[in-house]
Amino acid sequence: ALYEAGGMELIYEDTIEKSAFLSNLGLNLNLAPVVDVATSASDYMYERTLKQNTSLTCEYAKTVIQASKGTSVSYTMKHFPGYGNNADTHVGEGYDVRSYEDLLQYDIPPFEAGITSGGEAILVSHNVVSSMDDSNPASLSLEVHRFLREELGFSGVIITDDIAMDALDNVSDIGGKAMIAGNDLIITTDYVQCFDSIQTAIENGTLKEEQLD
Repeated sequence: ALYEAGGMELIYEDTIEKSAFLSNLGLNLNLAPVVDVATSASDYMYERTLKQNTSLTCEYAKTVIQASKGTSVSYTMKHFPGYGNNADTHVGEGYDVRSYEDLLQYDIPPFEAGITSGGEAILVSHNVVSSMDDSNPASLSLEVHRFLREELGFSGVIITDDIAMDALDNVSDIGGKAMIAGNDLIITTDYVQCFDSIQTAIENGTLKEEQLD
């Protein structure tokens, strides 16, 4: 709506305004912007995106991140590596069968634009992205996190989507696996189970205490 009303200039101003609002509440992290590319109204993520092509979504990511600088609020680009037209992972599993080439051409560039602009946090989805790792949800995938760190050179905070979402219902020891994959911050509504899972991973040696530290 902001884009339609005033383009990137209005989005820039709104980001500063939202940052001041959040900061006054004592909050220093915004789980936005959604930089997924969705151009079809039938896509689950469509209503949460800019609804524009990759090029304009790149500009959007860059605009929000640049506007956030100096506001004392950090912003989180999501849902890496791009949600595409996948199903709702709040209520079930999602499988992304698009080619690696399509991801690189259409979905990764907005994250690159945000990283180049100094983006400080990226949230990873629970979709199984088959072209990167056909065995694990992206949020629990070593390869997806390796790509983010090594191929894109991201050095900020990597955050999981909520690990209590239904997409991970059939996954055991999620907390430990999320840490092992390379996440820095775990979002969950069941922190006790998450804590126990991480402790178990430390005790059985699958997670190094140095990584936790």
